[in-house]
Amino acid sequence: MTPRTRPRPGSLLMLVALLTSPAMADPPSTVEKIDTKAPCFRWPAVDLDHDGVFDRIDRCDNTPLGAVVDEWGCPIDSDHDGVYDGLDQCPDTPSGEKVDAQGCSSAQLSHLSRSSTEARSTPAPAPAPAPTPPVSETERQLVEGGRIRLENVYFETNSAKLLPESENTLNEVGAVLEKFVDLELEVQGHGDSRGSSAYNLKLSQARAESVRTYLLTHFHLRDGNLTAKGYGESQPEVKERNDEDRQRNRRVVIKVLNPEALPHGVKVEHH
Repeated sequence: MTPRTRPRPGSLLMLVALLTSPAMADPPSTVEKIDTKAPCFRWPAVDLDHDGVFDRIDRCDNTPLGAVVDEWGCPIDSDHDGVYDGLDQCPDTPSGEKVDAQGCSSAQLSHLSRSSTEARSTPAPAPAPAPTPPVSETERQLVEGGRIRLENVYFETNSAKLLPESENTLNEVGAVLEKFVDLELEVQGHGDSRGSSAYNLKLSQARAESVRTYLLTHFHLRDGNLTAKGYGESQPEVKERNDEDRQRNRRVVIKVLNPEALPHGVKVEHH
């Protein structure tokens, strides 16, 4: 009796490897699409009509580019007008209406035309007004009280010559006064009680003139609306008991002479 020939184990293992290797091998990096649900040969996955459904299960393999499809790759036409969703520019066409190649009926085209015309004819909304710049303390004094007390304006001792450190205050005041060109203004010079009354009156007049000249030189103000007057020691702001009080009384004030030209409702204190 001739003994049976038994298959060698190595041959079986080689056969199994050959059968399974194509399905289990990793796809190359150049493959664009992989069908993870394919029973074998997961790659390359083919989608010839580019509708997102692999040809393995695509029942409509010539779908127009851009059309919306169902899970089987077939185009959807929600309003049943003969133009596929995704290509239909009027997706809610009433049943029975004849449409053009873009899926729009005559009534829909007319409505779109009116809407476009109305959109073009409607004026654009006006831009929001620019925020009102904050009002400085100097401007607040002017419109609320009808006068501006010039702080940090300095002169040389016993002189009407302005010192350079006075320019910041004078420039701020000048910029405010340019907003109210119709105001008639008096630049007032005041002094302390040291020295004779005649000397103080003369010095306060000269200092008021210096301030007036600076404002007219550097800002667009009307010459006839700006006058200067010295009051000497006749109108002290506080009772003098020390150097601080005397410094307080040495001052320059700009007073509005026609308060009716101020914004409505502003009350001016008269001194």
